[in-house]
Amino acid sequence: MKKNSQTNPQTNQHIIALITFLGLVPLVYFIPEFVGQFLPAIKWLNVVVVVGIIVPIISYVLVPLAHLVLRHNDP
Repeated sequence: MKKNSQTNPQTNQHIIALITFLGLVPLVYFIPEFVGQFLPAIKWLNVVVVVGIIVPIISYVLVPLAHLVLRHNDP
């Protein structure tokens, strides 16, 4: 039976939060500037597009990789 992070008491949520924070910092720093070049000067549109890019990267790439690495390193 496969355990997920909510039922696995070994997964430290503080480590996941730290990894998420460290992953967000460069994404929030670089992506808005890059995407802003291709969008009109409408602030809310820029925010919606940037959040639409960053959230999937964190949700579907970074956090699953972190769980995979943390589970792989468990004894």
